[in-house]
Amino acid sequence: MDRAGAKRTHAAGLVKIAAWQAAVYSPAVALMAISEWCVMARPDPQLLLTWTVVARMGSINAAADTLGLTQPAVSNQLRRLQEWLGEPLYRRHGRGVTPTALGKRLLRIASQIEAALTDAEVLRTDVQGLMQGSLLLAASQTNAEFLLLRAMAVFQKRYPMITVRLQSANSEEARRRVDVADLAFVEDAVLPESVPGLKGKTLIETDIRILLNADHPLAQRPEDEPVALSELAGVSVVWREPGSGTRDRVEVAFRQAGLEPEIRYEFSAGAAVREAVRCGLGVGFVSALSATPPDLCTRPVVPRIVQSLSVIYQGPLSRPGEAFLAVLEDMMRAGVYAAPRGVGP
Repeated sequence: MDRAGAKRTHAAGLVKIAAWQAAVYSPAVALMAISEWCVMARPDPQLLLTWTVVARMGSINAAADTLGLTQPAVSNQLRRLQEWLGEPLYRRHGRGVTPTALGKRLLRIASQIEAALTDAEVLRTDVQGLMQGSLLLAASQTNAEFLLLRAMAVFQKRYPMITVRLQSANSEEARRRVDVADLAFVEDAVLPESVPGLKGKTLIETDIRILLNADHPLAQRPEDEPVALSELAGVSVVWREPGSGTRDRVEVAFRQAGLEPEIRYEFSAGAAVREAVRCGLGVGFVSALSATPPDLCTRPVVPRIVQSLSVIYQGPLSRPGEAFLAVLEDMMRAGVYAAPRGVGP
């Protein structure tokens, strides 16, 4: 008999039972019997999940304890499932049960349903964790301007209900905020010893270049011709404030070259440094990744001054933090942050 024929036979049997119940009891009892068959035209997933526990444990009593149900309740679910299937699912032996061949086949199907439901629950948890909430980012100005603004725009399109706050400072201050921020973006991956359990990684490695007014004598050389640090002896330099990652790297390079830089002008923002260079107060230093206004220009420096844009954070990350870092890394792999021509190792 094919499956459709079996269903028709089963339905006819239930109609006869319903007629007998209507005669002996009442039409309401008969209606309940027919309704139960209609509902069971497709199996209740809970019955299948119960069967997975019973089949794996080999005991109805043990399965009842695991499910937090009574033994009669589990037995009733198995009875309903067997009636729906039309064949025995298990055989009793001693104090346990053993699945029949058909029961084992149903176990494989039920296990797939169990796995699918688990995946759905994980997905729901992930979505709910990212549907709302907040994300606090601390970043150096170079990271904020070059890395984060574009990443924030993509992130907000994907997760519009998450509030993102960006606190921009210098690298030293951003590093100090790692204990309160979800992610801190700095210009190296050095981890503060005062905060235990930190993790960090370098995202991009690039160069620091000299920033010049277009009328400066050093700006008259070819674009790719480097400027030696020794040529800057006696040249007025416009500096970022102490704690700036760019300034730290440049000062180290000067000392390694045996030079003592003169500090006459000091500003706490990259925009102010650019304006000072534009006004002729001196030369400055900027990341090779920074946008250069048309009335200014940059030149490479020898020896090369390496700049690393990095992220540090306390593990484990919040879900918004994980999602933001994933967005940023996806954009990096896609080449969104490719260095300008002539920049790099």
